[in-house]
Amino acid sequence: MKPWGSLNGPPVKLIMLLLFLVVGLAVALAQPFYGLDEVGNKVLGTMIAALATWIFRPESGTFVIGAGIIFLGGTLAGMPMSDLAVGFSSPAFWLLVPAMFLGAALMKTGLGKRMVYALFRQFNLTYPKILLGWFVVCILFALITPSATVRFLIATPIAVSVADACHLENGCRGRSLIVISACMLSIFPSIAWINGSLFGPMFSSFLPEGAMREMATPEMWFRVMAPWLLFGVVFIIALYFVLKPEKPISITREQVSKMYNELGPITKAEKGCLVVFVFLVVSLVLQRFFPFTTNQAILAAFVLLLLLGVLTAKDISSGVSWDTIMFFGVILSFVHIFYVSGITAWLTPYLVLLIRPIAFSPLLFILALYIICLVIRFIDVSQGWISSAILAMATPMLLADFGLHPLISIMVFICASCLFFFRYHQPWIVQVESVCGSSGWNPRHLATASILYAGLAVVFLVFCYFYWQFVGVL
Repeated sequence: MKPWGSLNGPPVKLIMLLLFLVVGLAVALAQPFYGLDEVGNKVLGTMIAALATWIFRPESGTFVIGAGIIFLGGTLAGMPMSDLAVGFSSPAFWLLVPAMFLGAALMKTGLGKRMVYALFRQFNLTYPKILLGWFVVCILFALITPSATVRFLIATPIAVSVADACHLENGCRGRSLIVISACMLSIFPSIAWINGSLFGPMFSSFLPEGAMREMATPEMWFRVMAPWLLFGVVFIIALYFVLKPEKPISITREQVSKMYNELGPITKAEKGCLVVFVFLVVSLVLQRFFPFTTNQAILAAFVLLLLLGVLTAKDISSGVSWDTIMFFGVILSFVHIFYVSGITAWLTPYLVLLIRPIAFSPLLFILALYIICLVIRFIDVSQGWISSAILAMATPMLLADFGLHPLISIMVFICASCLFFFRYHQPWIVQVESVCGSSGWNPRHLATASILYAGLAVVFLVFCYFYWQFVGVL
């Protein structure tokens, strides 16, 4: 395959990249948008160019190119670096970095494989039992940490170990089913409560300060978002039938016990890793009673892995993808960049004009807003955070004129934010792939799962419409 991809002709990605780079440069130089000042036009042009390098990048490309364009264009526009790189000091960023190393430690030491063997040697393995196990485990993880990043970077390496234990070949449907389910169940069910994922604190903060934000209480969040628990179950059941494995798992608990014994005595590195994970779990439970944060607990676990020699200097440089880390830090800066540059304020009146015609019917509004957000997600590489922050500006009008609770809009934003058609849509795709490599999912099967999700989300929102009526939110 050509590195830029082609359709029996010129390299399509390269042509599209050059086209959008020219558009971005033209916007920055000509400053065509009335109502947006010089800084705003230059930053908007810079963003268009940076997004193009991410959307149309070659398979061997790097996310750092886009980051460099944003820093260069932003500083040339007059923005200070402290505003352009604010995401690198955000709490979410410092959940990501140590959490990626926790997953790497599980893979390096083999502790994940030992844990799985110890669990599954208790019964004969079947796909339904494995999927049910992921649901229960991920719910328990969510009760002690709000970071989905931590959960899926712990769960997916273990899922790879499960697939290895079942002798599933790389790229087969059974392996993809196990790994994708572990990742998705680390994300979907926990959205149901406000601190179960970063969606809660982040998306509720997008609401205007005052009465709107005060409506996003933990109790109301659960009342609106509770269907996510059901969606997690429905998704993995549907995924099982869509990715119907080639053959049943043919491994008994006696065979798993034998494989566990073949691992030999637990190593010093495994013991160190186990001690750190026990420390982390206990810390996350105790943070409800003591004044320390999830970030501090995870950073402490990371430091312990280094002090115990579980992770070394070589692991720091090659154990995770620093390209991914750079990408995540940059997209966490987007909301702030758009706000400071004036782009958010400039777009708000246009958003009201866009939303008002479809808001007269709650069900029509919910479905139409979902479609709009899906389209926007193809250019919003920040997991929908930028577009959600902008669209949230219209929630006072939706509440005043049409009685739509702001958390209903947030629900639609989250559904679109979870879209994962392409790697640039979700940082977790590259995060998991950087940890699991070719032993994880088959990219074709992940694409199938993404289409399944987008379709199920429509059915899900229709169900939520009637559920919200039943519980009195609508």
